[in-house]
Amino acid sequence: MELTLKSIKMNREQKNKIINFLNDQIAQSEFRARAYVFDDLNKKRPARNIFVKLNRYLSDFMSGNSSARWITLTGLRGSGKTTLLSQLYWNARNSDFNVLYLSLDYIVQILGLNLNDVLAVYEEILGSFFEKSDKPVILFLDEVQYDEKWGITLKSIYDRSRKVFIFATGSAALTMNINPDVARRTIYEKLYPLSFTEFLKIKNEKFEEKGLAADMRNAIFNSKNADDCFNSIKELEPRINNYFLGLDRMDIEKYIKYGSLPFMVTLKNEALVYDQINKTLDRIVNSDVLRTGRFNNEIISKIPAILYAVADMDQINYSKIADSFEISRPKVMEIFDVLEKTETLIKIYPYGSHISQSRKPIKYLFASPAFRSMYYNMIGNIVSADNSRGKLLEDTVGMYLKRFLGGKINTSLTYDSAEGGADFIVGYANKKIIIEVGAGSKDYRQLLNTAAKVTADYGFAVCNDDLESPETGNVLKIPLKYFLLI
Repeated sequence: MELTLKSIKMNREQKNKIINFLNDQIAQSEFRARAYVFDDLNKKRPARNIFVKLNRYLSDFMSGNSSARWITLTGLRGSGKTTLLSQLYWNARNSDFNVLYLSLDYIVQILGLNLNDVLAVYEEILGSFFEKSDKPVILFLDEVQYDEKWGITLKSIYDRSRKVFIFATGSAALTMNINPDVARRTIYEKLYPLSFTEFLKIKNEKFEEKGLAADMRNAIFNSKNADDCFNSIKELEPRINNYFLGLDRMDIEKYIKYGSLPFMVTLKNEALVYDQINKTLDRIVNSDVLRTGRFNNEIISKIPAILYAVADMDQINYSKIADSFEISRPKVMEIFDVLEKTETLIKIYPYGSHISQSRKPIKYLFASPAFRSMYYNMIGNIVSADNSRGKLLEDTVGMYLKRFLGGKINTSLTYDSAEGGADFIVGYANKKIIIEVGAGSKDYRQLLNTAAKVTADYGFAVCNDDLESPETGNVLKIPLKYFLLI
């Protein structure tokens, strides 16, 4: 076949390296994927809930019934993207297609190659350009953010051939400064940390009550008022109780402490769990944040300590952090902006403030409570045990709310910054719902304090109390274990 311009520029040694690498990948991909698809007893691992949607993209392409040809899965490090990619590859591996699985971190960091050159040589191995190939091509590309030109390379392939299906994964920082031409072509899907029911499915193969999560979401977020919400949940209690039948009472605690990150679920040693979480945060800072090019090495070295400081803070004072770490206030704000975009932190604005000009304190939660739990258990904290658990629960509820609101239009997630105010105010579907989170038993004072200032449809406390609704106040209590089912 005619050589591409890129392959002409390659020297023979580089081309041979790529050929050897691709031959190894094609020969070993099934063996490597098996570790993600099957457990130690050779039993297929349960898939994440999003797998059904992602696999539909793939199966529709393979059956010729879809125009979607480029899917990009992003999400927090450790959320399970590689496992999902391996499970999808497993379904396509024996089809009548040319199927290739590549990990870009290995290509770039170990081999010193780039995606464009590797795919050019792959075309030569196939004996034709992708657009002229007799068989369609399916590309599974993991950790594409390691190649700075991944977007342009894949855009070129997408534009010149309708015979190629691309499935790419990358860290949450992947979409930062992305080319608009790329954004218009790929379909972005986001992978969030594990829900509690996914945690139990992976850990114990305990599958969800069919339709219960959707019914719970409808009851909690689409009711007319607190009484309607209470009655709707009350009707679901037999199904809720059936789901929790035989549940180890410690599973909720394990989930809150570290179970929202799927790679932690099967680990037995808690010290090892927190060590792995610490390494995940280290990769976020020293890979994802560093690769943005916005901070020098001195500032990068201070970010882990800043994150530890955040773990003990209720609200963020940029000036105080700037003074403590000897970094300018604008640069501190930039650090938090990048940590939010890497999905390490979730930013919660104060209610009623103009987002771009807020003078009230901003609150940051961890995108997974496992991060804060790691700081508390490996390094220690200065807050009380009750406050520690309260902060972990607030992270958990914030993580759930972020997932629920993600992708929906005309939504907002704020908090009441006044003393004694509620933890969250959710704007959704022309509704306002006030939410307070408590580690133990909870009264209604903070909900009512915020309700006096905010015209809300209703409010509820997520706590350890039973489901209840007082006669007055348009508020209710929802047990934590109920809320975790949404």
